[in-house]
This record gives sequence, C-alpha cells and structure tokens, in this order.
Amino acid sequence: MRRNDLQGVGRPIPSNTLVDKVYRRLEEMIVTLELEPGALLSESELGKRLGVSRTPVGAALQRLAREGLVNILPRRGIVVTDVDVGQQLRVLEIRREISRFVARVGAERARAEQRAAMRAVAEEFQRAVRENSQEVLVSADKDFHNLLAACTHNPFACDAMDPLDSLARRFWFAHQSDRSDFAATAMFHSRIALAIAGEDPAAAEEASDAFSDYLEHFARGTIDFP
Repeated sequence: MRRNDLQGVGRPIPSNTLVDKVYRRLEEMIVTLELEPGALLSESELGKRLGVSRTPVGAALQRLAREGLVNILPRRGIVVTDVDVGQQLRVLEIRREISRFVARVGAERARAEQRAAMRAVAEEFQRAVRENSQEVLVSADKDFHNLLAACTHNPFACDAMDPLDSLARRFWFAHQSDRSDFAATAMFHSRIALAIAGEDPAAAEEASDAFSDYLEHFARGTIDFP
C-alpha cells in the first residue's frame, strides 16, 4: 500500500473547516520549531503567512493556547511557549497511560483496511531511517496518529492524547541531536504500528511502554546535557 492509499482509512475528520486547517498547520509549525519557542507572533502576520484572514487564525490560536503551545498576551501578541523538561516529564506521566490504552484498543478494534494501512505506515517509518529523512518521518507520524485515532473508534481517547502528543513531539524536536535519536523514535513507532497491524494488543501495549520509557530517558538526559 502506497502512502497515497492511506487516504480515507485514517481518522474521520468531521470538520475540515478553514479553522481546522489553520490549526493543523500552526501546530505543525510550532511542534517542528518552524515557529521557535519564545517567538512573538501576531494574528495578522500569521494570516499573511498562511494566506488567510485573521478570524480563523485567532480561533486556531485559542485552541493552541488551551493545549499549552502558545500564550495569548492582551495588547502584546502571541508568544510560543518555552520547551521545559519539567513540563515534559509531567506530560509523559499521563501520556504513558493514555498511549498504552490507545495502542491496546487500537490493536483490538482496528478494521482490516486500517491494519493494512498501519503496515504501510510502519514501512514509511523504516524508510525514514534508511533515507535519514525528517520529512518522511514527519509525514509518517501524521499518518500514524490519524490511523491510531481511527483504530480506537473512541474520539474521547484521541482528544485526550492529541495535546499531549503535540507537547511531547515538540520537546523531542527541540532536543534530538543525532541520527540515533531520529532512528529510535521512528523504529518505536514502527513497532507499535506493526503490533496493531498484527492484532496483538499485548505487543502493542509493550511497544507503547517501551516508547514511553525511551521518551522519559530522553527527557531526563537533557537535564545533564542541555
């Protein structure tokens, strides 16, 4: 299954409004550090950059503020929040439990076409490692999280997981320093995807916990090596 074939088998997105599109683009820009921590932004500047009016930008920023990625300062603008190891460890504490649930339930409930798509995503993560391509990794990560959300058939789990993932991913992008970090996160994702594709809830939980262990070790490592 090619990457384009993944369309339609991921998470059903009930609202594909302009606000949703702006939100997803801004979230990606913040998570991948295209918009750096501490950057001072304005609705008008972001609107020009994205080719939209201020209204959808403002609505998207309100959501990002609720998720802890920006602070809205009255009469001053919008500031991208700092990346903080203490916050990351608190995020990972709760993310571990939700991630385990989502992985297990996804392995139990995924439909045949979703399992096939998960296998394709696992291959994309492996390709990212072979080609040392951050672009492939980011693309595969999007597909993975959309599929994982769809496999659970539980939108409440997805809503709980999404903001935690955004914060955790941003921390990783801010601190990953060499190819070993890059390869590790790709292969952990591939392992979870293959467990879900193989209808193995226990293996999915185990893979999720292993990834959580890695993320916590990675975060604690930044305390000594900023």
